[in-house]
Amino acid sequence: MEWHALWDIRVTLDLFLGGLGVGLFLLSILLTVYDKNHYHKLAAMGAYLAPILVGGGVLFLLSELGRPTRFISTLYNFNPQSITSWGSVVQMIFVILSFIYAWLYFKNNTSGSLFKGVMGFGTIFALLAGGYHGLLLSSLGRPLWAGGMVTALFLVSSMLGGTALMLLIKALGLSIGVPKNVTSETAAASDYKGFSFSFLICILSALQLILVLSWQVSLSRSGLESAATYSNLMAHYGGLWVGLVLICGSLLPLLGSLYSLIKDKTAEMSKGMGLALSVLIIAGGFTFKHLVLLAGQIKLPYFL
Repeated sequence: MEWHALWDIRVTLDLFLGGLGVGLFLLSILLTVYDKNHYHKLAAMGAYLAPILVGGGVLFLLSELGRPTRFISTLYNFNPQSITSWGSVVQMIFVILSFIYAWLYFKNNTSGSLFKGVMGFGTIFALLAGGYHGLLLSSLGRPLWAGGMVTALFLVSSMLGGTALMLLIKALGLSIGVPKNVTSETAAASDYKGFSFSFLICILSALQLILVLSWQVSLSRSGLESAATYSNLMAHYGGLWVGLVLICGSLLPLLGSLYSLIKDKTAEMSKGMGLALSVLIIAGGFTFKHLVLLAGQIKLPYFL
């Protein structure tokens, strides 16, 4: 069966980069609340990169649309019954809040009512932005995207991806976006043992694995059209789905983080383990969103 996807990889990059940005932003706030003194530089890295990733995703989306003015027209032609209209507003507000949050971190102004207000509203709009893409797909009436499972999966995938990217930054000692006069402090902050990335990855990867398997079961039992669409997904991309999405993106991170916790729950994940699991999670997250986007656009001939 030949078919042409209306949305190409640029839309996947919007979903993927936007999700990473949301995940980094939320984790940066979590580290700030947990212990902003020890995690100041690592949380700052998340603050700086979040709006860059989300903005980069939007640029890919605009290039796919072909007419950037369509995004602007969505804002001033606001339709209260349109998920796209609400999503555009939510993403715009989140990007603005994330830039303010990054600026406050850059100026080392991480106390006071303004910073706390940005963290509070930023958390709300980050969660809304993280769930928006899945909610938008769910509203389009395609069998593979129907229901609330895709929305939950996209949000959890974004949080797991953001955690993996932060762990990768921590393991490599990267300092992109950190002012030169504080670059040397990044490693010291990221080596602190108080926050357990192993525990967070264990919880998120387990939740993602449960959601993915539950979603697959619900598709296979939700009627002829949903079952046929799921079968088509596995027929076209079964190897990638099982290998990269289920095993690399969820199962191996779950087992690796469990091993680190069992070995010593008070110690942080080793650098080698952190690097390996981060790469697997990021690769699995990108593959998941790309395959869901591609397979969801396929219209089977006997349902046309």
